[in-house]
Order: sequence, then structure tokens, then C-alpha cells
Amino acid sequence: MQKIRYRPRSAREILIEMKNTSDLMVELAYASLLFESSEIAERVHELEQRMDDLMYHIRIMAAVAARNVNEARKITGILQVAGAAEAISNATGDIADLILRDIEIHPVIHEAIQSADEKIAAVRVCKGSMLAGKKFHELKLPSTIGVWTLATKRGKSWIVPPTRDTNVSVGDFLIVRGPRDGIGILCKMAGVHRKAEAFKTKLSFIRNTLAYMRDMTSMMVDMAYSSILIGSKEVAKEVRELEEELDKLNYRLWLATLHVAKKERDVAKLSSVLQLVKCIEKISDAADSIADVVLRKVELHPVFARALAETDEQVARADVSKRSPLVGKTLGDLNLWMTVGAYVLAIKRGERYIFDPGRSMKVLSGDSLIARGSYLGVQKLKKMASG
Repeated sequence: MQKIRYRPRSAREILIEMKNTSDLMVELAYASLLFESSEIAERVHELEQRMDDLMYHIRIMAAVAARNVNEARKITGILQVAGAAEAISNATGDIADLILRDIEIHPVIHEAIQSADEKIAAVRVCKGSMLAGKKFHELKLPSTIGVWTLATKRGKSWIVPPTRDTNVSVGDFLIVRGPRDGIGILCKMAGVHRKAEAFKTKLSFIRNTLAYMRDMTSMMVDMAYSSILIGSKEVAKEVRELEEELDKLNYRLWLATLHVAKKERDVAKLSSVLQLVKCIEKISDAADSIADVVLRKVELHPVFARALAETDEQVARADVSKRSPLVGKTLGDLNLWMTVGAYVLAIKRGERYIFDPGRSMKVLSGDSLIARGSYLGVQKLKKMASG
């Protein structure tokens, strides 16, 4: 086993890198399944090793910083959240293992990833594309169309993840995630026609439940982090309730899969569904562990809030004033995910929370929008909300 060398770093730097790495690993793991790519799966494992390194550093930092009982309590909360991020990375490593161990992936898994709310796609940059020759920071895809680039394949080599200064070249394959409309716009920018999704299997319950569970765990992690950022016990309770709902879905999905196994010719392929469900459950448990910090009223060190405010994809609160252009409009009309690159997780209205609000939900003066998105997207939303 390779010895990890300790290099002094600030807790803020480590926490920022841990969350960014954890977020990226989840999406790359699903991409490795969708495209059955051993290259992406291997990159997930490289990032998993990096997370182990970061966890080692955060433990050393905690041991050095805990000068008294009060400091120790605050740092214990940070360690619990960091441990949850590591648990998420371990679960994504298990997902990547499905590819690296040459386990046959059942087609229903591809269909579930494709039918989830947040899409993952491979977009080829064609000759004459407006993307070609530009750097990612010039394109501003997250804050303009809500699309994030996870990886770039150029010839036989991969750039995972591309940096803000990475140039886009003709022939590149961009592995991206985002809303259906945003990916549709990116395809036009790249000069390609997006094919309609065609589902071949008849396992609609398994497909829809898997897709729902994937979206649910993504929302749970975002809401868990937001519960810490805004210190909300209500949001943390919602994460716990979602975790309990996911446990029920998990049980029903196992039963449905075992029922299908009676008629399935290739049971080995079907086992990949159950293995993926186990990994999704681990991610939901990690989200619950983050929310648990708030539910137990553990006071977190202020460095944690500062770190969350500097991650690549942020969770933030935007208070809606009377003069805001958002007032009176529905979330469907505003289409914030596409216009500013931010997604509303919940709305605080008075003393109650409206979780996962639908497109028909109107924004009112005095609302507080709990949203996630790119730094620029979140800043735009805050300005719109303040008017």
C-alpha cells in the first residue's frame, strides 16, 4: 500500500476539493455505465484514491486543530460530512467496478439513466461548430444553458474533467449532463442532430423506479448540503423522509427484479440492476449522514460554510424582494435551469418549506429560493431575486 504524504493545507481547500470531487465522481460513474466506458470508470477510481488522500489530510487537520472540547465538537461535524463525501465516492467506485469487472450491463440501466430528469449525453463537435476553437470559460455553458461538461474525448485520449482553459476542437466528444432542453441547444451549437430516446425493454417499472431513485439521491445530497449551509432542520428532516421513501422503493425494486428473473434468460445481466441499486442506497445513506449533523444540532466550524460557498456547483439561498422580476411568475415560465443555470430545490414560504416545487409553482414576494447551480448562475439568481 502506497504511503500518503502529508502536505499542510487549509481545511477550506480540502473541503472544497472533496465536494467538487465527490460531485464529479457521481456523474462520471453514471456516464461510465451509460457508455460502458472503461476509460471513464478508471478515472472514477483515480478520483476515489484522491478522495482517500483528502480524507487522510482532513483527519490530520482535525487532530491538530482540536485544542479544546468546543473546537472538537465543531470539527466532529466536519469529519462526519467529509466521511459522507468519502462514502459517496466509495459508492461511485462500486458503480465503476461494474464496468471494470466486465459485468454485463442490463439495457434497462441505460434506459433509466437516459430517462432521468438530468440527462447525460455524448455530443460530437462537428466542423463549422460555434464551439470549436473556444475555451470552456468563454462558452459559459453551466450559467447559460445549464449544461456541465464532465469529460472530453479527443482521439484516444481523455480530459477528465476539462478545465476552464481547455479548448474545444472539431472531432471532440463532450460528455455532458444537464436538462433535456439545454443538451438540445448544445447539440445545435455542436452541429449535430440529437436522436430521440428509444426504449427497447418492457421493464417500465424497473426503468422508471431506477431513474426516479437516481434523481432522488441527487436531490437528497444537494438538500443535505443546503440544510447545513442555511442551518435548516426542516430541510434536514425532508432529507431523512426521502431516505425512508427510497428504502421502500429499494425493497419494491428488488422484488420486481427478482420477479423478472423468473422469465429473464440472462440472469447475470439482471444482477447488474441489483448491484446498482445497492450503490444508490449507499449514496442516499451518505446524504442522510450529512443531514444528521443538522438534526443533532452539531455546531459546524465556520470554515465549512465558507468552503460550500466556493465549490464549483453551489447551493445557496435567494430571498425574493417585492421589486423582483421573479414575482408572480411560475418556475416553468422562468425556466431558471436554462436561463441562469440554477435549479430550485425548495421554496421557503413563511415558516413552511415547499420541496421539489413543480413548474406551475408561482414565486411570491418574501419567498426564499433554495437553489443549486454554477457560481455565476447562483449570483444571477440572487440579483434577480433582490431586484
